[in-house]
Order: sequence, then structure tokens, then C-alpha cells
Amino acid sequence: MEHPLQVEEYLPGAEPPVRAEALDLEPPRPAAAEAAPAAPLPPPPDLPASDVLYLRPGDPEYAAYLPATNKRTQLSPSLRAVCKTERAASVMVDWVRANNLNFAVRCGGHSYEGFSQSTAVVIDVRGLSKIAVDKTAGSVTLGSGASLFSIYQALAAEGLAIPAGSCPTVGISGHLTGGGFGLLGRAYGLTCDHLRQVTLVDSQARPLQASATSNPDLFWACRGGGGGSFGVATEFVLSAIPLRSAVVFGVSWALPQSAAARVFQAWQSWAPNAPKEMTSIMKIGPAGNGRIAMRCIGQSIGSESEVRNQLRTLVQVEPPSKPLTVQTLAFLDAVRHFAGPLVFESVFMKAKSDYVVSALNSPGIGDMLSAVAAIPAGGIALLCDAYGGAVAEVDVAATAFPHRHGSQYCIQYYASWSNAAETPAHLAQVAGVYNAMRPYMVGSSYVNYCDLDLRNWASAYWGPNLDRLMAVKRQYDPANLFRHAQSVPPGPPIA
Repeated sequence: MEHPLQVEEYLPGAEPPVRAEALDLEPPRPAAAEAAPAAPLPPPPDLPASDVLYLRPGDPEYAAYLPATNKRTQLSPSLRAVCKTERAASVMVDWVRANNLNFAVRCGGHSYEGFSQSTAVVIDVRGLSKIAVDKTAGSVTLGSGASLFSIYQALAAEGLAIPAGSCPTVGISGHLTGGGFGLLGRAYGLTCDHLRQVTLVDSQARPLQASATSNPDLFWACRGGGGGSFGVATEFVLSAIPLRSAVVFGVSWALPQSAAARVFQAWQSWAPNAPKEMTSIMKIGPAGNGRIAMRCIGQSIGSESEVRNQLRTLVQVEPPSKPLTVQTLAFLDAVRHFAGPLVFESVFMKAKSDYVVSALNSPGIGDMLSAVAAIPAGGIALLCDAYGGAVAEVDVAATAFPHRHGSQYCIQYYASWSNAAETPAHLAQVAGVYNAMRPYMVGSSYVNYCDLDLRNWASAYWGPNLDRLMAVKRQYDPANLFRHAQSVPPGPPIA
């Protein structure tokens, strides 16, 4: 999932391969530590208002475009260029390159570590919000600034859907290019698995189209290589799925650690191997007094009776504190069921992630629950997203996203808070739970849950696909114009 606040029904070669370790990729400083520009910016390109909206501090609309999902990394740019056309994006790329300006590219602003933030220039694609559904072709053409809920709305009107995340304000660009997991994941795969074509402005400010037959290496990299490494995406064409309804479900427990361990063991044995029609998430958090709060939620494109039969595996382990609910909803209502508020939310937050490739043993489950229980109630959430199904049916090398066959589930360690003074305590709590799990994890992480604490982040995000990603980077952006703290590194020069 792309936003853990929404996991309840608002009740989330020739030479040896170059690895990240060999590149000595030190964890960089957070985006929020970026220094202010040393000199005023040169005059921006003379573009009409139909192409771009320029926003500077003090402008009437400046504040409305400022919030990021993570207040901890939010920055105030000297210039935000809200691009409304591909031409504007191209001109802006040419301008920042020619003037050697620091810049970031923003879509939805949900980068956990603020990689879409800059104190200098932000090329903002939220003006590229076109959504065109072609029901006959079974496709949807999206401007790169479209948000997930607006996409769901347009598709639902035609009885269609795409598999994507639950947070309604997430932008399609970062979500898709990082992979894109959601509640239809096990049934239909990742968002990037449905990409037919992408248009992006490259480092020479040229619009390029990439597909399976045109610039295929770039197309491959855009399906899981993460945002901000290869250019400014301006348009996507995705395959759409006929889907008018879905079954949603949820069940909760509040248990002592020993009982919670039994429920979690049952979930991790069942969820990655359940019928592919079902995608489930197990949320784990502290309930106070050493107890554990657990909630299993999910979505299915199967029948209600199948969902009830499958979930019997869990509810028979320990009596739920809230009974199992199962209901069939129109697809857009199913989206709303998990979406929470449809307005943009901005909080202080921190997240980390792991991929579990072998089921946790009893000591691993015990250490996880003990670490969680030591935190005050509500202080952290572990979101376990079940993989398998259609995600695992795609070969690891077929897209840049590597966490396919063998990935049982992804754990996101997440905390959010409203008071900046609480930041050190919350960061320490998240790190404590994460560190407790090191003996049991292989060191793989999800690029869309970016984490500046990771030392070998490139290997963690892309594993066996890293070398090819670096080769694509060298081909399409040899000067490393498009970069942020954890963008794809170009690696050594081509021999």
C-alpha cells in the first residue's frame, strides 16, 4: 500500500557487476537539510500561463501547492513551476540544466524522505492531470500529475479499474515508477505491470516515448526503477481491467503477545498462499499493557462465501475483538472504504520496510511483537502486505521491480505524529522495532517506502536488477541530471 494511514476503514558484463557496496553509497542527509540557494535564480523561461504556473514565496497560490505528505521533509522552493503541458516540462528541464540549478520533480508529494522537495526549483507536474479512458481499447491515458482517486473515479464510470494503492491523493508518477502495490495486487499485479507506454522528458529536454518496442530499456526501467532518475514523466498509457465490484473484509484482535503470535503465524502461512483473488494486509500495533492490536483487512474479486471460508483460518485461532465483516461494494465504494479522507494530509512521519522471503520463525515473531508492545499505544504500525499471486507470476528480470517470486510479504514500519518536538522519540521507536528484526531479514526494501537510513539502499531496492538499471541510467542520463538522494546511480563509465 502507498499510505499506511488508510489501512483501516477509517475505523494503511565484462567486468564484475558493480554492487551498491562497491559504489560506497553512504546514506545522504535528509532533503530538509538542503541549504537555501546561494544566489537568486535567473529569470525563468518566458512561457504563457497556458503552459505553466510560476509560484514564488508570497504569491497567492504558493501556500496551496506547498504541503508534502511528510512535514519532516517539506521544503519551500524559490520557484515552483506547475507544468500544464509537455512543452513546459521540456523547457523547464532545459532551463535548469543550462543554468546548473538544483531542482526536484514533484507529482503527489508523497515521497517519504522528501525527494520531490527543493529549496531552489521544483518542476511540478500536477498541472498535467488529464485522464482519458478508452473502454474499447481497454486502456487509460494519464497525465503524470493525476492522483489515484481521480483515476479510480474516471475508470469506475466505465466499469474499469487499475491495480494501485489506497491513498487517494498519491500521484500516479512516483507510485507507478516505483512498482505500485495495492489491494488488487495479488489478483492483477502491480500498477507498473499494466504500463503500455510512458512519455518523459529526458536529460536533453527531449520528449521520449518508451514502450516494449520503443526505447525498451527505458520502458523496463520505468517499471520499478523509482521516480526522479531518468526524466520528467508527462504521460502514461495503462491497460485497464473490467471490474465493477469488489469484496472488502476486516477483522480485529486485541491480544496478549503469545496469542497474537499464533494469529500472526496463521496469517503469514495463509496470506501469501491464499487464492490470488484475495489481497490482505495484517496491521500490528501496540495496544498498551503489553498487548498487541491486530487487524486483518483486504479486498477480493471473488465471492463473499470464499472470503469467509478463507478467513476462517484466522478467526478460529483466537476470538476476534471485533467480528469479521465481509461485504460486496461497487468498486469505487470499495476504494472509498479504505481511502480515508479524500483531502491531502500532511503529518510528521517516518517509515522503513522489509521483504520477508521466508516465513518468520517463532523467535522472529516473538521479537517483533515484544518490540512493538514496548511502544505506547498508537505509536507505531507494522503493515504487512501479502505478496504472491499475480505479483509473483512476473519474472524478476521482466521489470525493474525485483520483489516477485519468493517475496512472502512486505513489512512497512510506520509512525506519524503531529508535534515536531516528538520527532526524536518517534524516530527512535521506529528504529528500535526495525533493528529488532535485523536477524530475521534479508535486507530488501521497497523503493516507494524510501528510507535515508539504509546504507546499501540501491541493492535493497533493486537487488539483481541494479546493474541493468545503472546501465539504463548511463545510456539516458549520463551526466546524472536527474538525481536525488536515492536515485539510480550511474555507476562506472561504460568501458
